[in-house]
Amino acid sequence: MLNHLEKRMLKPFIGYLEERDEYQQGEIYKILAGACMYAFYLTTGLMLISLIADTINHTFTFGTIALFMVNQFLAYYIHIRLRKTGIAETEYDAEADYEQTVKALKKKFIFAGAQFGLTMLVLMEFLLPTLAGEKLDIQLVPILIWLLAGAAFGICTYFLQKRNIKMFKEKG
Repeated sequence: MLNHLEKRMLKPFIGYLEERDEYQQGEIYKILAGACMYAFYLTTGLMLISLIADTINHTFTFGTIALFMVNQFLAYYIHIRLRKTGIAETEYDAEADYEQTVKALKKKFIFAGAQFGLTMLVLMEFLLPTLAGEKLDIQLVPILIWLLAGAAFGICTYFLQKRNIKMFKEKG
């Protein structure tokens, strides 16, 4: 399950000497998953704070870029590993349940796209220019760009997530 490098890193990271039984390994993985989740949200918050500090100081520091790269690495690593193992997939044997899940997924990602577009619009067109001491100049083109970016984000994430739900079909 774990490759050799991960096994070599796990023992000193956790601090055990001998092999753990299945229950202990399961608990270790649960704790590591929780720690990874907290680290992701913590680095996202720190990245935003670093970006705001950079904007105020009219610089772009290595810390902001490094935090962005760490978050991207974590997101892609988790996505690729889950995709390879098929753990993220959900199969439905009832057509009604499948359709209801697809409908809920559409609502979820319409909201996510609107939230992304609005957040980026406020952050990039109002908050960061204000913190940088720039004069606000509200124009229609940036608003349209962020609305389209939000729609693209919602559509792309919808289709990425929809690949994980499948209708179970018996063979034969």
